[in-house]
Amino acid sequence: MSSADVTASAAGPFITTQGRSREWMNWFFADKGRMFWILQVAGWMGFFALHILSVSTFVAGRSTDSLLYSVASSLIGFLTTSILARPIYRFARRQGPAVLLLIVLTSTILMAVAMSAMKAQTFGILFGNAWMDLRGASLGTTNYLLLIVPDLPVNLFLLGSWAGFYFGINYYLKLRNEMERAILSARLADQAQLKMLRYQLNPHFLFNTLNAISTLVLEQDGKQANSMLTQLSAFLRYSLDSDPLQKTTLAEEVRALDLYLAIEKTRFGDRLTVTFDIDEETKNAYVPSLILQPAIENAIKYAIAQMESGGEITIIAKREGGALIMQVCDNGPNAPEDPEALLRDVKTGVGLVNMRDRLNYLYQGRGKFMLSHVEPQGLCVGLRIPFENRG
Repeated sequence: MSSADVTASAAGPFITTQGRSREWMNWFFADKGRMFWILQVAGWMGFFALHILSVSTFVAGRSTDSLLYSVASSLIGFLTTSILARPIYRFARRQGPAVLLLIVLTSTILMAVAMSAMKAQTFGILFGNAWMDLRGASLGTTNYLLLIVPDLPVNLFLLGSWAGFYFGINYYLKLRNEMERAILSARLADQAQLKMLRYQLNPHFLFNTLNAISTLVLEQDGKQANSMLTQLSAFLRYSLDSDPLQKTTLAEEVRALDLYLAIEKTRFGDRLTVTFDIDEETKNAYVPSLILQPAIENAIKYAIAQMESGGEITIIAKREGGALIMQVCDNGPNAPEDPEALLRDVKTGVGLVNMRDRLNYLYQGRGKFMLSHVEPQGLCVGLRIPFENRG
């Protein structure tokens, strides 16, 4: 996945969801305003249905007036939460915890009082004020605010529940967005790490190649110098043009490695022999671009360069079931009996550690990096990755 793909997939808060059955989640959560109104309408429609089935039926039976009262109660709740609660709570969310709590509690109580008063007025219009007189007689007061106190718990519960959903959903989305940003940052960091590992060409290679070209020019061997420059240019162009996050066929990879090795063979002449042992069925398999180059560079630097003659590098690729095995073997005299020690050597193990880390990033435990000693002398660097065929 490229950085553009990652950015494109972040259109909604659920960037890790896959499948068309869940696409609606990204659509629903991508626009907070749209999500609010969908939930607002759906929630108060549900309240309306519940009100008809419970409160209105018990108070006035199934009548036109009870239906109107349910409509009015739902509309009062809808307008109160839309016009008053939402902007007040939105302002409160930007405050510190203590101020937020004070604003929410105070405003919720005041809105519950207002809702109770409006519902009482609506009830009086539809059913008369006799019920208010009976309540005043039972409570022993004619104070209007005291008369609506019995209705406050229900409206407080209603607004408290609405506030709970409002803050809960908003903080969930905030947490979810933070999590997705962290995931996105981690992916981009992984991609940057992969690019760094992939583009980390050893400066010694460029220095030695340019030095060899300079020597050829001084010796007036223009044809050989031009050939070496052409090979270097072709290899660097492939190295820079190929995407380190994408894979290429093994056949393409071998052609790129052949460009690299042609330069080294020009430098070492008869001191270096290269053998490709590539099974035909593996040539269309997908592999990370230039994944073997650090192993070849390691063999050149620490094996072939230490030999006066007879240096050999063998590049092997074969299939074993569902796995592709690739190896770079040399016959250098300085390979340790414990090859794993090379990975702990900060001077000689950089390229091999680079290989291992890139393999781990790309295959997440499905690939295996192997080092082995070759008898009578030499080192084999091996990779085992899933066999992915172009078909």
